[in-house]
Amino acid sequence: MKSMKKSILLPLFAIFLLCNLSLNAQSNIEIQCTMSLEAITQVQPYDVDHPKQEETMELATTLISELNLVYDKVNNYILLGLAENLEAIQIAVDAAKLLGMNYSMFDADLEFIETLK
Repeated sequence: MKSMKKSILLPLFAIFLLCNLSLNAQSNIEIQCTMSLEAITQVQPYDVDHPKQEETMELATTLISELNLVYDKVNNYILLGLAENLEAIQIAVDAAKLLGMNYSMFDADLEFIETLK
């Protein structure tokens, strides 16, 4: 009886897995933050003319660039260099925290990044 259940469940599981992979392959994931750099600077806790804005732009640019690289690699099943991208994102997030930057517009992307660790 147990072997019959296994012989039925195993092919069903394989079919489910293949369907899931094919659906994921068809739908590319992309960066969730759609704000422009200018919009990101406008939602900061410091004035637009504050000296921190230059570093904010650099950090936002780094985050957008690295996130796009991660999504591209994930969509193409490329693991080579992914760890370096994840590390660069973590460094940028740590720098944003020290700066007092509002980086909440990247929350959905950072939650996705956590699933890769």
